[in-house]
Amino acid sequence: TEQPVATAVKPIWNGDTFLGVVATNIKLQSLSLTLNSIASQQQEITGLQVVIIDSGGKVIASPDPEFLLTDYLRLQNDLTSEVLIGNSGNQIIENPDGVETLYSYVPVPSPGWGVVVSRPTSIAFATPASFHRGVLVMIGVFSAIGIFFWIVLTVRVISPLEKLAAYSHSVGQKDQQIAGGDLLDSLSSRPDQIGHLVRSFRRMEQAIKERLKELATLLETSQAVVSSLDSQVVLERILEQVEKLLGIKKSAIIALDEQQGIFVAKASRGLSSRYADGLMIRPDESTSVTMRAMRTGEPIIIQDTQTDPSFEVYRPRAVAEGYRAFAAIPLKTLHAKPAALVLYSPEANVFTDNYIDLLVNFANQAAMAIENAELFSKSDARLQEQTRRLEALIQSLDVGLVLEDLDGNVLYVNRIVSDLVNMPGEQLTGWPVKSVYERILKRPKDHQNNLDLVKDLLEDTAQEVTLSIENGAGPRIYRLTGFTVNDSAGMLLGRGQILQDITQAHELDRMKSSLIATVSHELRTPLAAIKGYATTLLADDVDWEQKAQNEFIQIISEETDRLSELVNNLLDMSRIEAGNLVLTKRYCDLREVIQRGVSRAYPNPGERLVWDLPEDLPTIEADAQRLEVVIRNLVENAAKYADNDLPITLSVELNEDQMIVRVEDLGPGIPESSTKQVFESFYRMESGLTRRTPGVGLGLAISKGFIAAHDGEIWVEPRVRGVCVAFSLPLSNSPLGDQDEGRNLQRSR
Repeated sequence: TEQPVATAVKPIWNGDTFLGVVATNIKLQSLSLTLNSIASQQQEITGLQVVIIDSGGKVIASPDPEFLLTDYLRLQNDLTSEVLIGNSGNQIIENPDGVETLYSYVPVPSPGWGVVVSRPTSIAFATPASFHRGVLVMIGVFSAIGIFFWIVLTVRVISPLEKLAAYSHSVGQKDQQIAGGDLLDSLSSRPDQIGHLVRSFRRMEQAIKERLKELATLLETSQAVVSSLDSQVVLERILEQVEKLLGIKKSAIIALDEQQGIFVAKASRGLSSRYADGLMIRPDESTSVTMRAMRTGEPIIIQDTQTDPSFEVYRPRAVAEGYRAFAAIPLKTLHAKPAALVLYSPEANVFTDNYIDLLVNFANQAAMAIENAELFSKSDARLQEQTRRLEALIQSLDVGLVLEDLDGNVLYVNRIVSDLVNMPGEQLTGWPVKSVYERILKRPKDHQNNLDLVKDLLEDTAQEVTLSIENGAGPRIYRLTGFTVNDSAGMLLGRGQILQDITQAHELDRMKSSLIATVSHELRTPLAAIKGYATTLLADDVDWEQKAQNEFIQIISEETDRLSELVNNLLDMSRIEAGNLVLTKRYCDLREVIQRGVSRAYPNPGERLVWDLPEDLPTIEADAQRLEVVIRNLVENAAKYADNDLPITLSVELNEDQMIVRVEDLGPGIPESSTKQVFESFYRMESGLTRRTPGVGLGLAISKGFIAAHDGEIWVEPRVRGVCVAFSLPLSNSPLGDQDEGRNLQRSR
């Protein structure tokens, strides 16, 4: 046929007899056309080329007929050899036209042929190439964004923070110019957190400067006070420096007159002679503010003598002498006679927290001066007598004392240490000091940590450490201070340690910090409003309409009530803690008491309040005003902390011998660990909600004191959601025989 063909031959046998052959020719062009029709669509789209080669490496099928019987072995030697020996695979090589091409090949085992598929790599790898380019573009975009963000962060945050760091190092340093002042001035006007931080630093700098100024003044006055050892001169100088330091023109020092057995004014300044001579106070006088201060060891402040109930007895004397505020600060001395510094001010509410702190610090210095003068005035015989009684004095101290020799063995321990070790002091003599502390510290969980701290102190690597010690009444906080004992020539004789229980001081520091932080804020807000609106009303250049004036006056009145409520809370808490709370009990309608307490709540729950009161509420004997305060406090707390759309339930349950009042809300709730702490003074849980809600943390503490005064109890009941505060009152206070009459009266109402 003079055309390329593929011939297939088959022999024919009959048993062992050869009969002949059967052969057929297949036109290679027809095979190529069939192959071309199969691959034509892919060839147009992807440039796909399919070639079939025989066992000799000749092309027997190709989309291009002219390519038939071409020696493919010569064109692609390595590829053809691989497929003819039965291997399959892929290779990237250049085609005869010099184009980089992906070749894929597989063998056809029966005839020994091979199939080779090829297409340009630019088409075969188009999708991965596009993905790779996209990834590079995305990397570039994100890199640009990151660089931009870093530049903005550097300019807006990092650079200002570096300036603030330098500024913070400079604050409080004497005679040093603060760097970056102009930049900080510009940053302080920013509305973001950086601006807020700068403004806070500015306020901190001002507070530090004021504190340093106060300390310098206090040091100067202290030096003046201790410059003499004559007792009367010291007292006069104390009052003189009080006027210089605090601007108080009327003051006195009240001390015990041992001959008369009463307290008199040992020195006075600015007071009339009639008033000063009449200052005679019996030690057992329960109504005396000065005596209460000396008994408690804490300052007592009367901000307004005309309104403070505890000062009612002495109010005529205050009016006659012309003072409105009164302060009594005990002078804590060991050897001098009991004394107190008393201050009088013609204006009310002048004793602020900072004022009182400064006054207490000065009083401590004054007490030291009185102590020095008193010790100097004592005779040698008195000093010898005190020496003989030294051991009794040490035993009566409320601090533990350990004395050791140079070998680290116990020479002496007082009663406090003996109680902690649970052994007599005589048996501890000669013990290694380390063994004594090991016995004291054997119970706490952080046993080893406490021992390490004691080891550091005994080895003089620490002068003072704080320990947690179990003494049978729960964990207590102790301060362990080390000291050395030297003779007159400076030779070391031994060492000692003082173990002081500072649990109460630790708690008082927490309460003091909380009081300063919360009360100052609560006072500042209404005062600012009162000052602003009062100044507005006093403006000469504006003629306010009557409606506007009434609105301003109403706001001033509301803020004044808010201040009054805060002061009353503080006074109530002071009475409760001092044990001077007096109830005015009379028979009252419990339903009316509850309704009045709810109506005075601010914010008022309004229609959110769900009432669940029995019809037969009894008439009870109680202080109705105090119970109203309790109801108001509980409802106010629920209204403050629960969302505005959540209900508040007030219910009363009557039992045989008591009634239980519950106020329940669906707010954020109180953790179980804090259910007892919430009834402590000035305690507020640390959360975003409590920080946004005004208050000083006195409501529940006052409520607890009022309920306890009624012989009742108050507690937090567990709830899955929200808070339920309940209190109980004994029904024994109800008038006997009047139960039915009270119920009928309630029904008629």
